[in-house]
Amino acid sequence: MSSSDPKAPVGILCALPEELGSLRERSRGTRTRAGLEIHELDLDGRPALACVSGIGKVMAARAAALLVAEGAERALLVVGTCGGLRAGLGPGTLVHCTTAAQVDFAHRHLRELRSDERLREAWRKVLPGEAGWFLTADRPVLSFWRRLRLARAFAGPCVAEMETAAAAAVAVSAGVPWAALRAVTDRATPGGGASFRLHFGAQAPRAADSIPPLLAELERGPG
Repeated sequence: MSSSDPKAPVGILCALPEELGSLRERSRGTRTRAGLEIHELDLDGRPALACVSGIGKVMAARAAALLVAEGAERALLVVGTCGGLRAGLGPGTLVHCTTAAQVDFAHRHLRELRSDERLREAWRKVLPGEAGWFLTADRPVLSFWRRLRLARAFAGPCVAEMETAAAAAVAVSAGVPWAALRAVTDRATPGGGASFRLHFGAQAPRAADSIPPLLAELERGPG
C-alpha cells in the first residue's frame, strides 16, 4: 500500500497533544473518525495527517489504522517522549528507533519490527541522536529491577515507551514504511514520574518539530 507519490500524505502519530509541538499550528482542518480527530496539516506545501492517539498500545494501533485508512500511505512517523534504560540516555537525549519490540507480547509474529532505514537515516541527518531499541509495554517502567531486566535483554541503546511497536505493526501489515523518534524525559526509575513532569514540557515537541525539515530532506534524496 505504500506510496512513492510525494503528494501523498505522511501520517504522524503521538500519544499526547503536547507531543505534536508546533505542528498543531499548521492544521488546515480536522475530521473525526471512529471518535478520534485526524488533523490535516500543510507542512510547507507537503500534506500530512496527524492523530493524537492516547496512551498505550491499543490506542496507538487504533490511531495508526485510522491514519492509514484515511490516506497516510507515504509513511507513518511516531513521535513523542520515552524513558531511558541506559546510563547514557538521560533527559534531553534524542533516540531514533532501529527496532520496536513488544516486550509484554508472548507471540513472535510482529513482535520485533525494524524501522525503514531511509526514513531513519534522513531523520538522523536532520536531527542527530542515538539509534536503538524502542521497548513497547502496557505500563511504564518504574521498577529498578524491571528496568535492569529489560536493559540486559536488549543490546545497545534502548528506551521504554508505550506505543511504537503497536503502530509499527499496523504500518508493516499495510505496507507503509515507518520510523520513530522520541526524546528522553526520565531514566525509567522509581523517581521517573517526577523527572517526567519536570522535563516533559521541554522535550515533548522536539521530535514533531523536526518533521517539516525531514520531509524536505526526503525530497532532496541521497547525496
